[in-house]
Amino acid sequence: MPRSEEAPPDKRFEEHFMTGRLELDARLYYCGRERCQPGHQYGPTMRDHYLIHFVVSGKGTFKTDGCEYALQAGDCFCMFPNRPASYRASETEPWTYYWVGIGGKLAPELLRAAGFSPQSPTAAQPAPEAAAGLLLQLFGTFLAERREARAPARRQEGSEAYVARAVKFIEQHYQSKLTISLIARHVGLDRAYFTKLFHARTGAAPYEFLLRYRMEKARLLLSRTSLPVRIIASSAGFGDAAYFGKVFARLQGMSPTAYRNRP
Repeated sequence: MPRSEEAPPDKRFEEHFMTGRLELDARLYYCGRERCQPGHQYGPTMRDHYLIHFVVSGKGTFKTDGCEYALQAGDCFCMFPNRPASYRASETEPWTYYWVGIGGKLAPELLRAAGFSPQSPTAAQPAPEAAAGLLLQLFGTFLAERREARAPARRQEGSEAYVARAVKFIEQHYQSKLTISLIARHVGLDRAYFTKLFHARTGAAPYEFLLRYRMEKARLLLSRTSLPVRIIASSAGFGDAAYFGKVFARLQGMSPTAYRNRP
């Protein structure tokens, strides 16, 4: 995550956050598209939900559980929850892909039906255009659901509904590139008014709340796993491991490694 709260715009990168439901208890968290630069790498990191990618052009590699997969247009790959992974665009034919993040109790069944498993995290699709069209259809459907979901919150009296919606959004998307402006837009409020309202209801500024939540997740990973600190930093929403170390030391009074090794 960048050190500043706001990230610069990138015309190659689009991400859209959702709160819709596929059916029953499978949730679409976000979806988007990225046209990568040559050699662009994401990770190593891990997520607490499923993250499916569909390659529409170009080539790249995907690494997880000690295996490396060479992928190209028409291939799909999936990051499974709590399993470190990384992927890298080709230096000569960098890929463009769509992605969908899903979770919920029904998500494992949907992934199995699509042919994905931790032992087989990639799949080839014979009709890339059709699969890309399906992803775009899902994207449009959940944009509509998101707009509809905002309306009831606007009609509710009091500030609790806005703050509760913001807190839920942070809890679902803390691993992503969140900004306060994005959270404010999600709940349908002006950024300045949202910040004031959030602080009045929680006693913390939105960014402070987000930072504390990320730190809570980082402490859990340090205590319960042996993952390298750089992967924990990324998995908790900090793109920069050095920045994570400084913030952790400031808030905890010790380095991440010292916290892990404490008696």
